[in-house]
Amino acid sequence: MKPTSCYSHRPLAHAISKVLSGGAIALGFASTFAAAQGKDWGEPVAVDGVGGGCPIETRDARSLYVASGSAGTLDIYVYQREGTTGPFTTGPIRAEFPVSDDMSDDFCPTPLPDSYLLFVSDRAGPDACGGADIYATRYRPGSSINWDEAVNLGCAPNGPNTAGTELSPAFVTMAKGAYLFYSSNVDGDQDIYRSTLFPDGRFSPGRAVPELNTDGDDRQPNVRRDGLEIVFASNRDGAGQDVFVASRPNTYAPWSEIRNLSLELGFPTVDSNETRPSLSWDRTRLYYGSGGTIFVSERAMPER
Repeated sequence: MKPTSCYSHRPLAHAISKVLSGGAIALGFASTFAAAQGKDWGEPVAVDGVGGGCPIETRDARSLYVASGSAGTLDIYVYQREGTTGPFTTGPIRAEFPVSDDMSDDFCPTPLPDSYLLFVSDRAGPDACGGADIYATRYRPGSSINWDEAVNLGCAPNGPNTAGTELSPAFVTMAKGAYLFYSSNVDGDQDIYRSTLFPDGRFSPGRAVPELNTDGDDRQPNVRRDGLEIVFASNRDGAGQDVFVASRPNTYAPWSEIRNLSLELGFPTVDSNETRPSLSWDRTRLYYGSGGTIFVSERAMPER
């Protein structure tokens, strides 16, 4: 059955929503964290021993997911460390099929609590919507197949995926609901969209977030766990892709104070592009990729 049917992906969607709603900070009011933005970020440094792009840390800070080229295609890899700080000493470990498919590009991994994973793939098949779509799976170590079947989140109007290319899913539970942020070029250049997770487990078609989008290429969003801060990549300032940040005082307000962190803080770059920025679960680390190098910047967060 195609995942455009609510039955095919409803159990997985419900499970992801239940896990996140139990661990996220669902704020519908002003937070002191909203003020902690660019001024507090330190100089980014290259992450030792880690290569690729699309970097993102797991909730426990012990693993770093990336995408990297392999035999002509992109695959998803994991680097690990023993503690929550220090270098990643194990890896790269290739996430096996059905996450990494030898015949497709698989990238933009987004690890979620309880071993769930969102990712993007341009794999062919009867459930594909076109371009590259967002999929979900779950890691089950010790089973005959370590990963559950990869489930397409659904083709519009029965889901967020389109005939275009979707990038960088970010799932967040807030006071007013559960949402999937991502970018898509279905209407031309990449723009940032938001999809709603309905109570019955279906994802809505995406709706553009107008205050974040320009006539340029605005892509690869990642939302902080409380829904009050977002980082993304954009070429809106006329150069390559830079890292931008926006905030809002509460989850009912529009995004504002959009700022170019790359220009303000002089982020180092390898190929004039900083791509797929992401925030750690504790909001103190900002990762991004550039020319196959992964960078990380750190900041101190105020006490609540």
